[in-house]
Amino acid sequence: MTGSTAAERPRQRGPRGGDADTRGDILAAAAEAFATQGYGAASLRGIARQAGVDPALVRHYFGSKSELFVEAMRPLRADDAAVTALLATPAEQRGEAFIRLALSLWDDPVIGARLRAILASIAAVDDVGAAFAQVMMRDVLLRMVRPDHAEDRAAACATQIAGLAMGRYVLRVPSLADAPVERLAAIYGPTFQRYLDGDLDLSD
Repeated sequence: MTGSTAAERPRQRGPRGGDADTRGDILAAAAEAFATQGYGAASLRGIARQAGVDPALVRHYFGSKSELFVEAMRPLRADDAAVTALLATPAEQRGEAFIRLALSLWDDPVIGARLRAILASIAAVDDVGAAFAQVMMRDVLLRMVRPDHAEDRAAACATQIAGLAMGRYVLRVPSLADAPVERLAAIYGPTFQRYLDGDLDLSD
């Protein structure tokens, strides 16, 4: 028999349809493009080319560039073991537990780099901030808060952790940048806990 075997042949590039790996291929190509080129320089067409798919498939799976960016770069997904463990934490301890989890992700070299890229893009592109907040609220925060005023509670939690991350990892505020995780969990955890399940005075 002549010619190369299927295992030896290089993967064929070009437009292709919705096989089971297509979405994952797009996410992998997007993560690489955003990490190496930045949000502004990376293009959906270039990402599609790298993934070996038609550009229309990128929009089919992810809608917009900002949505693809958040999906490719986000550190947690709804079914992750870390999220499952967080939701299994006693309700009265989740404030500090969430702060610990969030900071452990930021401190991870790979995940932290992705999160810093998101923060930098939020400052420049409005759609990125909205998309990231929606994902975080849907996958984690709305599953943790009390049902009354759930959207308000989740939004307060999202802004709390975003502000802490900006101060610690981007602005490098000394008291935040150099603080142990447990110290920050003790400082921010009670406020976060109140947003999760405390009484909120939202009367008109």
